Amino acid sequence: MAMEQGDAAVPPSVRRRYALALWIVLLVAIGAMRALNRYLVGVAYHHVAPIAPLLMEELTGALSFGAFLPLVFYALRWLRTRSWRLLWHAAVFGGLSVAQTSLMIALRVLVFGWAGLPADDYAPTLWRYLMEVPTQLFFYVLIAVGLWLFDRYQASRVRELRAAQLESALSEARLEALRLQLNPHFLFNTLNAVSELMYDRPAVADEMLSRIGALLRATLSAGAQEHRLADEWKLLALYMDIQRARFGEGLDADVRGDAALDDLRIPFLLLQPLVENAIEHGGQGDHRLVRVEASREADRLTLRVRDGGGGVARAGHGIGLGNVGARLRHLYGDDAGVKLEPMPEGGSVVTVWLPARRWEAA
Repeated sequence: MAMEQGDAAVPPSVRRRYALALWIVLLVAIGAMRALNRYLVGVAYHHVAPIAPLLMEELTGALSFGAFLPLVFYALRWLRTRSWRLLWHAAVFGGLSVAQTSLMIALRVLVFGWAGLPADDYAPTLWRYLMEVPTQLFFYVLIAVGLWLFDRYQASRVRELRAAQLESALSEARLEALRLQLNPHFLFNTLNAVSELMYDRPAVADEMLSRIGALLRATLSAGAQEHRLADEWKLLALYMDIQRARFGEGLDADVRGDAALDDLRIPFLLLQPLVENAIEHGGQGDHRLVRVEASREADRLTLRVRDGGGGVARAGHGIGLGNVGARLRHLYGDDAGVKLEPMPEGGSVVTVWLPARRWEAA
């Protein structure tokens, strides 16, 4: 982040000057290495030539080539939109070859004259232009193929990025749809329970409506897919209050949370549909038994919701388990899951597991 801020603080004109200086240094280094190579070859074959003329030849060659390289890049990209591309390549290469050789000859005549050395070998003859063609053609083809491969790579990266962005947006939309599915489902079930109590127990129905309002305010204000486990316990406590108003002493609910796990991440409103299923389908008459507990095993957070009987035989676990399973798959992939199992002593238990990751506020 600090590096990005530092780069952003450098004016574009300064960055361009840095890039130009680096480009010139690179060309000079290439010319110097080629001159050194020619000198060492002469030493190896006992034909030692002075290093200065070799250095001037190679530096003028490298600098004249580098001067036209941006034009080569521009021309190669321009040619991609042309028909009769092969003929255009021949024309562009011919023009660049003549221009680069002319500049190289002019630089050599100028530099050798300035150094007081003979420059007769660098007269602009036809053979001088033709002898440069093989080397120029090799580098022209090499640059053309390299630029084509680079652009293909860049295009594939752009496609991959767009595909990843679309996949992320689709996954987020599906998660949001699953999250929003909870509110009407919960509201419908709870209001249906209120309607059953409205005439026989109006005071209880009124208390339930009041608590429903508090829970809905808490759920509708949430915008994230995850929150702290401590916040999930608070939402679950609000829901339990609604059910206690409904069942009174007939609801035997026990939530066992560990304060050491409060900062772990958990999907928003994950437990409410599971507890709702346990209450609605896990008991007889007005008696309901619900046990909720959380534990950590290495890098896994495990949540269990147990009911008092009837949960396996009834079909009421469908939307709760389906919603929970789909959200876990979207958020964590194969690292999370949910399963429903019968208990030997009666009833059933829903087990949810997911990665134990700590919550970090944005």
